[in-house]
Formats: sequence, C-alpha cells, structure tokens
Amino acid sequence: MKRIIFLLMLACLLAGCRVQTMETVEDVWQEEPAAAPLQIRVSLPGEEALPVMETSGNRLYLSEHYQIEVQTLPGGDLSRTVQTMSGLEPGDVTLVQTEQGGLARYDFVWAAAGEEGDQLGRGAVLDDGNYHYALSVLRSADDEATRQIHWDQVFSSFSAQEY
Repeated sequence: MKRIIFLLMLACLLAGCRVQTMETVEDVWQEEPAAAPLQIRVSLPGEEALPVMETSGNRLYLSEHYQIEVQTLPGGDLSRTVQTMSGLEPGDVTLVQTEQGGLARYDFVWAAAGEEGDQLGRGAVLDDGNYHYALSVLRSADDEATRQIHWDQVFSSFSAQEY
C-alpha cells in the first residue's frame, strides 16, 4: 500500500513537469510604420517666384532676385538638416529654438559668397519628432529688390499642418 501511495505521489509530481510553454522569436526586426508627414504651408512673396523643381517633399522656387526651398526631411538629426539647408555645420550658425503649434521650431541665418556677390540665407525648421519641415531663402545681399520684401511675413506664415 505504501508503494502505491508513493507511486501515485511521484506520478502527480512528474505530471506537473509535462506542461511546456513555447515562445517564438522572429529573426526580422519589424519597425513601426512611420507617421505620415504633415503638409507645409507658406505664403510666398508676390507672384515672382515660380516653382522650377518639385519632387516628393521638396519644392524649389526661383526668382531673379532670390531662391526659396521648401523641404520635408527625415527627422532625428537636426545637424544633418541644417547642413543640407545651408551647407554649414550647426556649430557655425546660431540656432534659435522656439515652439510653434506644438512643434519645435529652429531659426537661423547665414552668409555666403556667390558668383554675383555676397548672399544672405535664412532658414526655419519645424520638428514634429518624425520629420523636419524646412524653409530656406537665399538672396543677394546687395539687391534692392529683395530688401523690399518683408521676409518676416514669409517666415511667420511658415507652418506644418495635417492634410
């Protein structure tokens, strides 16, 4: 009788060991789908600027006196965005950070030597965490026509909104 009880207890203990938990692991990293980019809105000065090139997320407007570029760039690396816009390292410009509509905004200016004289550049970047929405203007420093344009109005109209 003692043997039967001992065998029953042993069978009960060993029966609990039979339950197996299986865990699966994938070899491929699955990234979360990126959020859709916002739409850039900006009021351009007058009717002079004509879009000469447009690709997915980028537009270039040329005038006789200035060029305006509107871009949607990958987010995460502000240094790369500033360098793409101005050709300068972020340490070479002063970034002024503010907030606009819940997005981080970075403004900066730069000067460059061109074939036709000195040029002034101004840039603004809106950062939503996924994308950088960029507006840059490059204009002649000596041209009287570009001095008449109120660039503050152009840059204050710059925003990124959902479609």
